[in-house]
Amino acid sequence: MSNIGKIEPTPIVEEMKRSYLDYAMSVIVARALPDVRDGLKPVQRRIVYAMSQQGLHHTSRYQKSAAVVGEVLKNYHPHGDAPVYEAMVRMAQDFSMRYTLIDGQGNFGSVDGDSPAAMRYCVTGDTLVITNAGLVPIEKIASQENIQIQVLSKDKKISQASKWFDSGKHPTIKITTNKGFTLQGSYNHPVLTLIKDATEKPKLSWRLLQDIRTEDIVVIDRSTDILWPVSDLDLSSYYPGPRTDRTKQTILPQKFTPELGFILGSLVAEGSISENKIEFCNADPEYINKFIDAWQKTFPDSVLHQFIRQPNSYGKKNYFRLECHYLYTIDFLKNIGLTVGRSNIKRIPHTILLSTKNTVSSFLRGYFEGDGSISSSQKMIELSCCSVSETLLKTMQILLLRFGIDSTKRFDKYRKTHKLYLRGKRNILKFYKEIGFVGELKNKKLEVVILNYQKDNSLFDYVPFLADYVRQQVGYSKFLVKHNFDRYGNLQVQAPQVSEIFLKKTGENLKPFLEYLITNDYLFEKVSQVKENGLENVYSLKVESDCHSFVANGFINHNTEARLSAIADELLRDIHKKTVDFVDNYSGTTQEPVWLPSIIPNLLLNGASGIAVGMATQIPPHNLGEVIDALSYMIDHSQKATGSRPALPRGEQQAEDGKLEPKFTSEANVEDLMKFIKGPDFPTGGSIYDSQEILNAYATGKGRVVMRAKAEIEETKGGRFDIVITELPFQVNKANLVARIAELHKERKVEGIADLRDESDRHGMRVVIELKRDAQPKSILNNLYKHTAMQSVFNVNTVALVDGVPHLLTLKHILEEFINHRQMVVRRRSEFELEEAKTREHILEGLMIAISNIDAIIDTIRKSKDADEAKVNLINKFKLTDIQAQAILDMQLRRLAALERLKIEEELKMVRETIAYLEDLLAHPEKILKVIRDELVKIKEKYGDERKTRVYKSKVGEFSEEDLIADEPTIVTITDGGYIKRQAPSTFRVQARGGKGVSGITTKEADAVSHIFHTMTLDNILFFTDKGRVFQLKVWEIPETSRIAKGQAVVNLINIDQGEKITAILTLRQKDTARYLFMCTKQGNVKKTETSQYASIRRNGLISINLDSGDTLGWVVPTNGENELIIVSKLGQSIRFTEKNVRPTHRDTSGVRGVRLSKDDSVVSLNKVSDIKGDQLLVVMANGLGKKTLISSWNKQGRGGMGVKAAQVTNKTGPIVTAQIMDKDGDTLVLTSNKGQLIKINIKDVPTLQRQTQGVILMRMREGERVVAATIVSHQEEKG
Repeated sequence: MSNIGKIEPTPIVEEMKRSYLDYAMSVIVARALPDVRDGLKPVQRRIVYAMSQQGLHHTSRYQKSAAVVGEVLKNYHPHGDAPVYEAMVRMAQDFSMRYTLIDGQGNFGSVDGDSPAAMRYCVTGDTLVITNAGLVPIEKIASQENIQIQVLSKDKKISQASKWFDSGKHPTIKITTNKGFTLQGSYNHPVLTLIKDATEKPKLSWRLLQDIRTEDIVVIDRSTDILWPVSDLDLSSYYPGPRTDRTKQTILPQKFTPELGFILGSLVAEGSISENKIEFCNADPEYINKFIDAWQKTFPDSVLHQFIRQPNSYGKKNYFRLECHYLYTIDFLKNIGLTVGRSNIKRIPHTILLSTKNTVSSFLRGYFEGDGSISSSQKMIELSCCSVSETLLKTMQILLLRFGIDSTKRFDKYRKTHKLYLRGKRNILKFYKEIGFVGELKNKKLEVVILNYQKDNSLFDYVPFLADYVRQQVGYSKFLVKHNFDRYGNLQVQAPQVSEIFLKKTGENLKPFLEYLITNDYLFEKVSQVKENGLENVYSLKVESDCHSFVANGFINHNTEARLSAIADELLRDIHKKTVDFVDNYSGTTQEPVWLPSIIPNLLLNGASGIAVGMATQIPPHNLGEVIDALSYMIDHSQKATGSRPALPRGEQQAEDGKLEPKFTSEANVEDLMKFIKGPDFPTGGSIYDSQEILNAYATGKGRVVMRAKAEIEETKGGRFDIVITELPFQVNKANLVARIAELHKERKVEGIADLRDESDRHGMRVVIELKRDAQPKSILNNLYKHTAMQSVFNVNTVALVDGVPHLLTLKHILEEFINHRQMVVRRRSEFELEEAKTREHILEGLMIAISNIDAIIDTIRKSKDADEAKVNLINKFKLTDIQAQAILDMQLRRLAALERLKIEEELKMVRETIAYLEDLLAHPEKILKVIRDELVKIKEKYGDERKTRVYKSKVGEFSEEDLIADEPTIVTITDGGYIKRQAPSTFRVQARGGKGVSGITTKEADAVSHIFHTMTLDNILFFTDKGRVFQLKVWEIPETSRIAKGQAVVNLINIDQGEKITAILTLRQKDTARYLFMCTKQGNVKKTETSQYASIRRNGLISINLDSGDTLGWVVPTNGENELIIVSKLGQSIRFTEKNVRPTHRDTSGVRGVRLSKDDSVVSLNKVSDIKGDQLLVVMANGLGKKTLISSWNKQGRGGMGVKAAQVTNKTGPIVTAQIMDKDGDTLVLTSNKGQLIKINIKDVPTLQRQTQGVILMRMREGERVVAATIVSHQEEKG
């Protein structure tokens, strides 16, 4: 018994449970989660597949986004255009996708959270588009979507427009150029601009209105003889109905003639029209007669009444007034566009814009005869007209462009009138030839003006950037310096010579580019104003051309489209070879793939995010090269293939075609994989921390990754500091971040911010936080990390579909599933190719039989009455199959030639080799793995790139790169101005004593090197300041730079106060066993403190010594309590004493006298003596002299005495700069001058002399130059 139509009771709990589960699984499988094989959600897959079906591959044309979305909706995804477009946009965003799958042109959103552009890109309704019907306002082009009109495109090309879109109301931007050309459109509307490329060469580029800035250069088209209406406008549709039964129906023109154009131009200039009268006034009889003549030809029975009037106002001549009172004629003129009312609403009749070039020329002649004037003086020559109607002159300006004339529009704020003027010989000559005046007097004056023009070029009609680029690339050339070849008038003549010079000097052929400029004759206009102009109705066209461009208001406009990126084509590779399963679409009208045969591991490359019912996924993107290296490693360490997936127990798994698929597993573990995959690689760059946490996420499928923005501290010219952010954590909204920083400053949660600017542009991100003069940059930066999204967390939740079932996947599982997927694809592809090859082999074998028996074959065919009988006869007589017989019948006679036989034999041989290879491949799964590996390696070679996100092993707050740093010798340099840098000793080559040295550092004026010393990268540096404080830093934390770089401000590295200076530096190794730190001040005071008191130095520093007024701490050395020390002063005094004479004291105490100095003297060095007999003291003096002296030359004294001479200090030597203990002649000495010069010499070249001597020249000084610092580099350490 049938149950159809029978209602059965069901418990509501059971029904809700079943319905909820059905809904949940539908969302999970059909919308929210990606497939582990191709890494795509269904909507993404459908977009990629639909675009491939449309032929939108990376090498093909772009397509309108709306057309792509329409195709997806029509065939695959009937869920509304918004979600489809949003998915498409995300795949085109380079800040969302590590490897974009869509190559989009236009605004696809931004890291600021700006909404992506609508699918259509639009201009306001009054924008005049050049069409085969004339200049048509875009809102008037059509009333329905499908159109068939011609439009003028970029490069003077005529294209077909097939769609017209009314896109509704949108916010708009209006741009205005220096000459007054305007365009108003949606924020995402692109126009053609001129920019400089990386080599400074001028280059055409599309830019959105929202990205246009003042001083940007837009491209204006001024083509003259292209795409004008070819026939006069039919006027029958403009005939009016009679007002009353008594209205006389006068004779009206059937076509829009040049005479009617002249009448309209004259009336717009000098006439007026009301409900019952037309009036035209002028004092020039020649002009009046021309008007009457044109009127009588056009309106033969509409009588003109003529009056002569006395001069009024300031006029001195009688004038003529013509009147017409025929209502039917008046209504006709109103219908074709003459405006009734005041002068400020006058406009060019719309019918003129639809007329032929000859008619438009007559209109302009009539208008300029009445309203135009010529001004000629030594300073200025111009042809101009004026009106109180801006709309009139705006349209006039666009109309003149159609004659190749670029005019300038201005507003006279004193006279409250708008003015349009033409300047430059080129423009005035074009006006003379194409338009001209009616009156002989004006034409003569125009001829005189043209003849007297001294210059052929306008100062503003040139190709920007061209001259600078050519001169920069070529270098000096008398011709290029002398001539302004970037002016159009010159360029036409001088282009061959410029090209020849450029080719000879650079090897690059510039001729095609110059010819392109000359041919297209573009006007390059600077933008003078960019203004947000509120909500407006906007419209767009679909243009069937490669660039989808159209000319409107003179601007070259562009509709933004999309196509697949190059890497997206790898998702589809071999899809036509039965590599994936297809199912019917929602309507059963076509089929779509269940997954794509993707050769790239897209799930890991681009990650995924989605929220389903009861579960979610959040997978970070990764670096392609790293992932492929990991896959290669897994393939190289594979386990024996099995029929199930041990890691994902789902029972026996079968391939979609019913065959048992060998399941790939690998011996690799997550630690092995992380040797290749360091961590997520986000498209926005930034940094990530804590390798252990990343490992946990990879091992379990869940975890958290801490991300930080890339921020650097830069010193400004005024001595202040800026924090500059150039990279953000993934998915952080830049605009919101800037707003949050401003909010923190306002709420006083972050102190020290003076200004905040977003200087990001098309070249990259740059958010500048300007700090106050006394601010601590590192402290503020740490606060920003703490309180803003500059430090964020990415919560990893690796959920994806495996065979249609959601699973939480580890990194290893994802990679194994991808290899399983590729095994299946390669196997099915190979089976397809094998089948094709065997079919071809079969046909070729038949062809070989035919060629071997050619006479019999031909005789059999000839004797058959038709093709069907011939096929049967061939099959029976030669034992051929149906396919072979048909191939023989289809064979062309030319294939009977001997050479063709050889080709068939060669092809048969190759096909059989292919069959053998494919059969062997399918019989050996390990060979399939090798094919997979080889294909992946090629993908890496093609698409591999550098990692964008830096990975740090330690947690934030525990960060130390020390385990990555090699312990190497280095030289650290510090300047008086507070700049510090380090560089390898090998940067400097050893020179002979007495040389001038090489440039060693770029310093500011009045800045000089204060300290230079040799140390190791893993040493600790203690910085002692003039305020008696001490700070600590690792040597490797100082940026390593080039030899001539000035380095980084030390305030970026330690939290010293504004104006605080470093006066003493000490380097310590971890294994050092020193008990004390022994200090000496400039005034000769000494102090000893236990090293344990410096075991934990805070970021804000510690007090190291209490200083007397005017005294500064100068030197600190580690001692063991038994050492002897030697102090040297700048005037040559020195003393050697034992440290036992100085008792240990606390950090915050003062010292005792170490040496007694004269009033003008000060200490320049403190050294620890290690070997009384072997040590020598190296003394270096300001004028470049120096020497070595044995330490035994000094007798040990008690502290506090005057001591003895260390050197003979004279005007020739200059004061002592430094004195340093040395114990071997294998070392080298590095000297630095106040001019930034550096010299590196062998210590053995410095002679050993007596204490009282002056020394020899170590470094030759220039005028005003002196030695300011020196350091000894150990020969052994330098090597090693």
